[in-house]
Amino acid sequence: MDRLGPDSFIKKMEANSGVTFHQAQVALSRQWIGQDPENTQETVTIAIPEATTEGIVQSDKTPQKTETVPIPKTTEEAADIVRRFEAGARGIRGDEEVADSVAQHMLNDETSLWKERWLGTEEEELNSYISELLYIHSKVMIVDDDRVIGDGDSEICLVVEDDDKIESYMDGKPHRAGRFAATLRRKLYREHLGLIEPQTATNGHHPVTSFMRPAPHHNDDETGTEQDRLVMDPLADETLILLRKTATENRNIFTELFRPVPTNLVRSWAAYDNYVPKVKSGHVVPGIDLARVKERLSAVRGALVECPLDFLIDDKEFVTGPEWKGLNPTLPIYI
Repeated sequence: MDRLGPDSFIKKMEANSGVTFHQAQVALSRQWIGQDPENTQETVTIAIPEATTEGIVQSDKTPQKTETVPIPKTTEEAADIVRRFEAGARGIRGDEEVADSVAQHMLNDETSLWKERWLGTEEEELNSYISELLYIHSKVMIVDDDRVIGDGDSEICLVVEDDDKIESYMDGKPHRAGRFAATLRRKLYREHLGLIEPQTATNGHHPVTSFMRPAPHHNDDETGTEQDRLVMDPLADETLILLRKTATENRNIFTELFRPVPTNLVRSWAAYDNYVPKVKSGHVVPGIDLARVKERLSAVRGALVECPLDFLIDDKEFVTGPEWKGLNPTLPIYI
């Protein structure tokens, strides 16, 4: 969940600078890529997102607007375009107190979503709240709070066994855990449960914590804190209840405001068509006012949601029929 900036501000920058947002976007990309003598591409065509009547599914019926932008020939030309676009903000700024992101409120933040400033209209702010799907590729396995197995790309490539032991609990019983494995698992639990402080360092006013520093700086020892105690034992009833309660509440909030898929409420394609809102992907569903959006999003904690195992479960053609013959019999489990 997050909040985008107001469109009106970007439009004023475009008018003042003579540079469109997409021109500045392409120019910035050109700066990052640098000078590539083998690249002969001269333009970039950008698809402009439009509200559709098809929910998040796009087809040949979806209206499509595009903008073709020339690629700057040199990095110097690209830098000049970016400078002109940024200069277009002069005289219309004043949004320094408007946060670039409000996602930190799902963590243990000292402020609240209600205190976030906004300089656009109420309708613009309502339309700026979005929910996005995250596709996680990296994998990690933490075994008995004692061993960490990590993944670099598509194969297991790292095993960490720690001789530094700490006193802990496992299934209600005393357990000697590896410091690295146990504290990593607890930190991940706390992040997904919203039990860590935001790590923000964008304007110089936020403190830089030990967890924001690279090696060889040591992380602060958080064992013994109340937040750490809540997730110390991964098999304790208290921990499992906290995980399930947080996941259920977050799922209910996102369902009310955004109707994300996959979801257990959609058991067939017919139900899918009736469920998905006819708005831009990830935006607030129609009929909900700004106060309700802020009220509900203020209750989001972390990023944990229930796994929708019943999504499209009534459409048996996904797991039966001749097209499935010869395939790995475990494949349907992942569909």
